Amino acid sequence: MKLWKKILIAIIVLSAIGIGLIGFGIFEAHEAYKNKIEPDMKRYVTMTQQEQDEYVLSKLELLYSLSNKKDNSSEYQAAINALKTDPAVRKAGLVWGRSLCAVIITNSDDIKATLSPQDKEKYATEALDFDAKSKYFQTEIERVMPKKM
Repeated sequence: MKLWKKILIAIIVLSAIGIGLIGFGIFEAHEAYKNKIEPDMKRYVTMTQQEQDEYVLSKLELLYSLSNKKDNSSEYQAAINALKTDPAVRKAGLVWGRSLCAVIITNSDDIKATLSPQDKEKYATEALDFDAKSKYFQTEIERVMPKKM
């Protein structure tokens, strides 16, 4: 068999493996959403404003670790400490977390179908400017990071 045929077969096999791994990753992400995130968001929409705030603050460290590389560096530890103690970081995190929950809710047809028109508008408003809220939260996190020498 010629070299180009062997290379072509190898490329096809590697492509098939890659597509399979991507498909498995998407399946796992979908299962995690259906089993964990969606039920949490269904409970979230039934909570009062104060309960929602408490929920977001209790999950803030987890949300931050999912959106940023989790490691044991001094920067990561400083960010986690700030999430627990710094009022400005907690406030920015609360706004960001509420917006993240609103984005999930507004993108879920199952959850949106159970909401009143007022609630739909409330969550759509909270979901607005998610990128700006993320940048503000990141700015607050960076403010408390140890200075590099």
